[in-house]
Amino acid sequence: MDVIVADNAGFCFGVKRAIKMANETLDGAEGQVQALGPLIHNPQVVGSFQKRGLRVAESLEDITPGATVVIRSHGVGPSVKEGVEAKGLKVVDTTCPFVTKAQWYAAKLIEDGYKVVVIGDAKHPEVVGIVAHTGGKAIVLNTIAEAEALKFIGRLGVVFQTTHSILHVQEVVGALLKRSKEVRVFNTLCGATTAMQKTAVELAPDVDAMVIVGGRLSANTAQLAEVCRKVNDRVVQIESAAELDPAWFAGVRRVGVSAGASTPDEVIAEVVDRLTQMEPAATTA
Repeated sequence: MDVIVADNAGFCFGVKRAIKMANETLDGAEGQVQALGPLIHNPQVVGSFQKRGLRVAESLEDITPGATVVIRSHGVGPSVKEGVEAKGLKVVDTTCPFVTKAQWYAAKLIEDGYKVVVIGDAKHPEVVGIVAHTGGKAIVLNTIAEAEALKFIGRLGVVFQTTHSILHVQEVVGALLKRSKEVRVFNTLCGATTAMQKTAVELAPDVDAMVIVGGRLSANTAQLAEVCRKVNDRVVQIESAAELDPAWFAGVRRVGVSAGASTPDEVIAEVVDRLTQMEPAATTA
């Protein structure tokens, strides 16, 4: 099959920064290094760091006394940072700058008297951290229906989960405009993720199928697959080349590939290599 890789696929600035900081910490640390949650949402990268000795702790209670604590790229709430400092532990904060900006805007909106809405997945660690910066006062919603169900709010402040698609947040903000007299919106979308989605959507209509590569827990990978499905019915999302099934590509001669912001280049290369070697399966009757 012919394989075309979209521009802007793979590691973004925030992920590269987090990986660099974690590697430097492991190189220089004298004792144990532990990450509060997976550093990024990619199993291959997390597995590689675990082999180097970076343990994953799910909570402050799991941190070993004297360890160096790496704060994941998705960020955490103020109380978590305070808890780490209270234990006297060394902290390396790899929070993506785009996430830090969203946290700051959400806190500022609360300070200025707005009711804050975070458009995103309430269970995603990034959103959990943003809400924590509002003292738990923010409302999280992710659909037009949820926005339309809100009671009227006089002053409304809005921030976005950084990995969402621009079209999705525009639709939800449009619904929120009907639920308030004053709506103040801060664009907290990640520029790299937006560019990634744009190039993937431009490629998707010109190929027979799209393959999106990334961790199953990766929000930006899921969003990438979702925006591609709006312009191409044949979209599959995988974590690695091992998952590719020739049966998926019956009648396909030209396939596009894109990848989430936490997907390593070597994983993308393995997928491209496997696809290139595939013979197009016959179309079933």
